[in-house]
Amino acid sequence: MDLFTAPTLFVEHPGGFRRALWRTTYDVSVYDEHDRALATVGERSGPGPLSLVRATGFSGHTPFDLRVTLPDGREVLGIRKSFSVRHTRVFVTDPSGVSLGSLARQGPSDIVLADGTGTPLGRLGDLAPLRVGALATRDGRRVRRDVLRLHPDLGSPARQLAIAAALAWDIVHNRGTTKPSGSAWPAG
Repeated sequence: MDLFTAPTLFVEHPGGFRRALWRTTYDVSVYDEHDRALATVGERSGPGPLSLVRATGFSGHTPFDLRVTLPDGREVLGIRKSFSVRHTRVFVTDPSGVSLGSLARQGPSDIVLADGTGTPLGRLGDLAPLRVGALATRDGRRVRRDVLRLHPDLGSPARQLAIAAALAWDIVHNRGTTKPSGSAWPAG
């Protein structure tokens, strides 16, 4: 099993009260149901001068340029969002920079997936149910664990877009780094 064939993905956000308040970079880890590390998500470069804005409630409106890498260091997806005020559109690319499609928030808790031409493929909740905000422990530390269940017949590019939506759920929903989701947050 790998990131794109695993039926269930555990997307883990670092926990702790201090991280919830002062986190200025976006980073998550991805595991399968057997606790194997499948990927990490991090920013290509730090926020630089935007660190001050990222430490406020406006974090979700700042740009993000994320890369999804496998444990061997190979990049498999790019996730990018520019400055936004109200409606956020997040773009997903393959490792060579070719557009796979885009993600857009729909309502308080869902995401619409669209292919590279802008044709809607469906809602994340219909294609691959995502449960957000569960608390868990990883290596003695509290984490927020989001659980993505992928339908076995979900094809490309919908599968890659559903995975990207789960990995960047807080970015698509304009929460950024300092407005984590989950009613029991902070996990510390």
